[in-house]
Amino acid sequence: MTETIDAPWEPAPGSDEGYALFAKERRVLADDGTPIASTFRNAEGPGIPIVFANGWSCSDAYWGKLLPLLEAAGHPCLLPDTRGHGRSGLPRDPGRGARNLSIDDVSMPRIARDLVTAMDDAGVQDALIVGHSMGVQTALEVYRQAPERVLGLVLIAGTASNPAKTFYGTSLGDLTFPVGAAVVRAFPEVLAPVWATLGPATVGHLGARLVRAAGPKATKEDLAPYLRHLRSVDPSVVVLMAAAMRAHDATDLLPDITTPTLVCAAGSDVFTPARCSEAIHHAVVGSELVTFADAGHTLPIEEPEALAAVIGDFVVRRIAVKPRPRARTRPRRAS
Repeated sequence: MTETIDAPWEPAPGSDEGYALFAKERRVLADDGTPIASTFRNAEGPGIPIVFANGWSCSDAYWGKLLPLLEAAGHPCLLPDTRGHGRSGLPRDPGRGARNLSIDDVSMPRIARDLVTAMDDAGVQDALIVGHSMGVQTALEVYRQAPERVLGLVLIAGTASNPAKTFYGTSLGDLTFPVGAAVVRAFPEVLAPVWATLGPATVGHLGARLVRAAGPKATKEDLAPYLRHLRSVDPSVVVLMAAAMRAHDATDLLPDITTPTLVCAAGSDVFTPARCSEAIHHAVVGSELVTFADAGHTLPIEEPEALAAVIGDFVVRRIAVKPRPRARTRPRRAS
């Protein structure tokens, strides 16, 4: 029998039950046929809608504490799973080493279009886009594609361009990435022993703390759902998405941004150091910068209450929106 690789691929129903913090009750097809799963909570809330843009390799665990706080403040909250993660699929079966996918299939503009598609599906006319890590890059691309639908931007611990150039404060990661990525995609089995250690929360948390991926306030309980999720993701897809991040650059867009923008930096972040956030702040006219001096790259997990307070204050001061009816959402089931 001939293998068909053109049909969209998606995870099996219920495959995320071991790690998802929010059930993804909605499912919509992107324009390339990729199934995108999401949850839309507090849909009739009186606040402005908030759309969450996930970080690289991230599940909804990063929003597990922040989203409920913003929901309780009255905001409708739309949270999609990134393509290839959680319950969201891919345009085709990735194949061994993700050989059936191209970098365009997981590019930052492509993922941004998924977010806009999820907004359309949920009947969200416009929203505050809150992005973390890679989500900063995709949030910027949402603004590039549909600025009239972006009420504001909250950019948390991210960068506007290639994060490999500032990884651990040096450009060494950028120089070595092509070789490492080629090896992983050619011989995906080499990551199997490492991937197998991600399940146990204690081991995974220890590793995250040792490489300073997780800040001091990120507990093993906080990281456990993310680690279980990561173990379920194809590592070759994750590496391909990292290549897409490396190829992305939105620095040209920053001076043209006119929507209210809040930049949140993590002072102890070694993945996207605070200077990346500071660069965005200096380039976006009228933006605001808040630095969490002791936080690491896991800022949304470490400081959810403080972030919720900062975002709430920002919304009140900077985003004046007249009450208006939003489109009614149609109930959808993820199948």
